[in-house]
Amino acid sequence: MESKKPQTGMGKFMRFGSLGIQMGVLIYLGSELGKYLDQKYPTEKNWYTMGCTLLAVGLSFYYLIKEMPKDE
Repeated sequence: MESKKPQTGMGKFMRFGSLGIQMGVLIYLGSELGKYLDQKYPTEKNWYTMGCTLLAVGLSFYYLIKEMPKDE
């Protein structure tokens, strides 16, 4: 079984720096999906946009927490 090597400072920076970009893209795509659904199935208060955006925020935080280093 392969063991993971400890990451250097630059490797950690790249890993966690890209998480912010991933979060932004995921939230943007969630809001765009919600806008599309609101246009296709109109509602009074744009429920699809709010729901998809909140779901995307939740998923991005889940991914962020999953990637955080664990103390051993």
